[in-house]
Amino acid sequence: MAKGGGGSWKVAYADFVTAMMAFFLVMWIGAQDVKVRQSVANYFVDPSGVSKRPTNAGAVLDAPVSGPVPENAKVEGGRGARAPGGDTPSPSTAAVLNWIKSNDKQFQRWKAEAQRCRESAAVQKAVNQTQTPEEVASNQLTSLLSTEVAGGIPKDTPDVYKDLLFGSFKEVNWKQVAEVLLTE
Repeated sequence: MAKGGGGSWKVAYADFVTAMMAFFLVMWIGAQDVKVRQSVANYFVDPSGVSKRPTNAGAVLDAPVSGPVPENAKVEGGRGARAPGGDTPSPSTAAVLNWIKSNDKQFQRWKAEAQRCRESAAVQKAVNQTQTPEEVASNQLTSLLSTEVAGGIPKDTPDVYKDLLFGSFKEVNWKQVAEVLLTE
């Protein structure tokens, strides 16, 4: 050891500086809007940036949402922009809507399914007191849409393509597709 004392103060100082850095990082993240927090969370889930979405197990925030983000939307009691949730469909949702509307026979079939869900929800009105018939119909049609579209993948499709397709299906706002079909 050197004369006049050891160097143990350097270890203590390094621990202190590391703790202060972590403290200010947490304070900075807490003061950011949803978009920045989502980006930071996604980085810690996949630092290489390959998957671009958090895993379900242990993820702090929901999966990222595609689509336009309102630039000047105010958040009550906070600052920054809020997550998208307007009427503009995400690219994946728009693709499904375009696919349904591209074939008149297919579009009429889904309109008939929407009408059946509406009628079924009206019958269930007395049974279900927590949701309106419109919400029940929307939930039923959402389930039908997502199940049928995802179930239409051939079984002999390679796993990598299945993974890509199912990843894309997760980005579709099926409820929004169902609501469009119910209102048209």
